[in-house]
Amino acid sequence: MSINPLSGSFAQALDPRVLGPGRAVAIERRALATRVQRLVAVAVVPMVLVTMWWALTSDYLARPLAAGLYWSYMTAAPLMIGLYWWTRRPASRFGPLLVALAFLTWIVSWQGASSRLAFDVGVLAEAPFWLLTLYLFLAFPMGRVEPRVARWMMAALGIGALATFVPWALLSPVIAGGGPLTSCAPNCPENVLQVGSFSSFAQTAGDAETYISLTLVAAVFVVYLARLLGASRPQRRALMAVAVTSLLFLPAYFAFNFSAWILKLERPTLDVLAWGIVGTRVLLPLGFLVALLQAERFAAGALRALLTRLAGRPTPAHWREAIADALDDRALQLGFWDPATQGFREPSGDVLSAAATGAHRAWVPVDRDGQPVAAMVIDETLTEDPELVAVAVSATLLAVENGALEGELRASRARILEAGHAERRRIERDLHDSAQQRLVALRIHLALMGERLEGAEEREMVASLGLEVDEAIEQLRDLARGLYPQLVGQLGLPAALGAVARRSAMPVRIRDEGLGRHPEALETTVYFCCVECLQNAAKHAGADASVLIRLGASDGRVRFSVEDDGVGFDPATVPRGAGLTNLSDRVAAVGGTLEVRARPGHGTRITGELFV
Repeated sequence: MSINPLSGSFAQALDPRVLGPGRAVAIERRALATRVQRLVAVAVVPMVLVTMWWALTSDYLARPLAAGLYWSYMTAAPLMIGLYWWTRRPASRFGPLLVALAFLTWIVSWQGASSRLAFDVGVLAEAPFWLLTLYLFLAFPMGRVEPRVARWMMAALGIGALATFVPWALLSPVIAGGGPLTSCAPNCPENVLQVGSFSSFAQTAGDAETYISLTLVAAVFVVYLARLLGASRPQRRALMAVAVTSLLFLPAYFAFNFSAWILKLERPTLDVLAWGIVGTRVLLPLGFLVALLQAERFAAGALRALLTRLAGRPTPAHWREAIADALDDRALQLGFWDPATQGFREPSGDVLSAAATGAHRAWVPVDRDGQPVAAMVIDETLTEDPELVAVAVSATLLAVENGALEGELRASRARILEAGHAERRRIERDLHDSAQQRLVALRIHLALMGERLEGAEEREMVASLGLEVDEAIEQLRDLARGLYPQLVGQLGLPAALGAVARRSAMPVRIRDEGLGRHPEALETTVYFCCVECLQNAAKHAGADASVLIRLGASDGRVRFSVEDDGVGFDPATVPRGAGLTNLSDRVAAVGGTLEVRARPGHGTRITGELFV
């Protein structure tokens, strides 16, 4: 299954890529739908007025006011909610279906009319009203009845209505609705639709219809509950709003009809149970409204979450996790367009392909101006939340474009940083091969000269010059080590920092928490950051301060922190110096972040996080 997140005739009509007759047809369909919606909206008031008038002037209803209010609500509520659904999601069939349910309810309300024909038509309308109600339960949210056993039950209900309800209605001298507010007072009118007088057959058909309805209602309840319990997280989220109403209405309906037709309980008990049906039926249309509002709220929350994650410059793997969290679909697959293979590849490198038919997964393309950028395979239930899917598509497109720019910036910074490291290595080699070797040679010559001299004063002078040359050689070696730390490449970052700690004037502890080995540029960056932090601590932390360096790696990131227990400072009042600016620049050059935490009297902690 493949979808466009901006599905529906409205989006198609606005899409400039839809040309010629296809676009004209889409525009015409949208215009027709708009006219129908306006007519339906205008019809609400007269329908409600007719319902109330017929109920209040009825010759047959036992509770005319209650029936009028109930039918008016059951006409207006699904009609208005259906219109809202229809305008918000023109591609969904639930808007028109809810409108159809409202019109069926209005026809059922004709049982309040004084006309015997209208009364009988109202009774007959209860069968399609009941079938459509169950269909809305079982088809939500995908618009098709699931699972297969539910389709068999819907077929059985339809056949049962034709085989039992219709013969009962056409062969009985008097018919009446089965609703809680349709009892006749004192008697129901004669059935003008009667075509025969097979009373025994009509009674048998009526009883059979009752038994079939009760059996299938119980089965629908069990199937719906099992579907809810076995649903995926997106499916369960969509089902819950409607489930709250349907799982209340079905037991209430079963309890009333079982008590009335099987147990044949007394009227006072049935009246109490009847009001249970009224209350739960009132909730029915609200469940669909809540489902739509909940989906819109969830989409808004997903957008906020994705924009927050996007600000952190996530890797492709982390972005897949962000999309999966936002859509609440842990099985989500995300692939990015690979021009070399002309296909989509997941962050792991695997080829992304459409899900197999029947897997209940949907293929969602992400493109820019007709050019493929990425693609997702999501739970097909999410396709009924076009706002949510559009959020994921737009955020992914933004992430890819932002990631490309950020990746280019990172690459540029990394090239500059690597060029700096290469230049440091060249200078270190030049110092070792030229200046340092010449100083060592000079030291040897001074030693040989001192051995040839006979005067003590002259030998002492030469020895003093030799010590100065030794100090110059050691300083040159320190300078070379500062330019490029050889120990980082040879023994690793903890060992290299350990050598720095041993030369430090303040106590320094190093805690390796599973760092491991990483690319040279990254290790060198962390090394210089830690050295810079140690130098800052030595200058500003105080005489009795000590330092703890932590090194670790997890989830594709290298983390380090340098924490001292010195005098600290207030970051809000102390301006950011060149040292911290250099640290931030170093870390940013390899795509990392730096955080500084300090308080007067509580020391300073500098934490860095770099993507591997």
